Amino acid sequence: MSDPNDPIKGGAHSIYRAPASNITQVPEGNLLAAYLGPKNADYYTRHFRVFEEENKTASWNWPAFFLTFPWLLYRKMWLNAALYFFVLPIMYFLMLFMFMAVFSVQTATALSYLIWFLTAFIGVPIFANWLYFRHAQGKLKKVAMITTADQQALQLARTGGTSSVILVLLPFIVIFVGGILAAITIPAYQDYTIRMQVSDGISLSHEAKTAVTEYYQNTGKYPADNASAGVLSANAISGKYVASVEIYDGNVSITYGNTAHALINGKILLISPQSSAGILSWNCASEAIQPRHLPAVCR
Repeated sequence: MSDPNDPIKGGAHSIYRAPASNITQVPEGNLLAAYLGPKNADYYTRHFRVFEEENKTASWNWPAFFLTFPWLLYRKMWLNAALYFFVLPIMYFLMLFMFMAVFSVQTATALSYLIWFLTAFIGVPIFANWLYFRHAQGKLKKVAMITTADQQALQLARTGGTSSVILVLLPFIVIFVGGILAAITIPAYQDYTIRMQVSDGISLSHEAKTAVTEYYQNTGKYPADNASAGVLSANAISGKYVASVEIYDGNVSITYGNTAHALINGKILLISPQSSAGILSWNCASEAIQPRHLPAVCR
């Protein structure tokens, strides 16, 4: 419901009509349309009316989802574009450092990325139209303060509309975004790949662990070596990423090699038995392999 005394919600100075003027020549047309320009003016006017009349703030904007930064530049929201471009990455790394003080590197990275994703790709598109609405309100108020009524439409047409600056900046944006994604995804994928290779070695050791368990249950002692445990020799137990699986004094030593990643090639993962009430449990650890490259059970 409009309030004649409210300059924003439907009053005499609503953003949808020209303010009263003591000049005989009154600008024709809608001031908001003059500011929006011809491209998608109907779309934004429709959403702006909902925001103004129903006091809503949320609506989905697909361009702001797929191309948030270019969309902000395209709609001449320079300050918002700068905040999005610089502040969000800074927030991501600040959150990463804070989470790393509490959680593991993997968990901290995942939480930081999740919050960044929800903010950049969910929060911003949901409120993008409202953000543009508030931006347009500010521009219309500013123009109303510094120009006469008959000049407002022309001034709004000059300051509003869309910008072609994005065509110049787009290649740099693509390179920048690609660099950020590569910096995040390539190390994460490498760590994931190495963990899978380490896990493959653990799977290959199951037969040796079973042999140690059976030997212990039968004798109450640990086997001295592969032959004592009744399994193949160390070099004979190998795989795509494993050079050998050796048993010594009940411990199972996995040496990575062959096509294993360079960061674990030649390094050893030790799986040690621990007896409790005659039942064996296993612990795995490595002094040479980085914790982030170990499965969760080995950290």
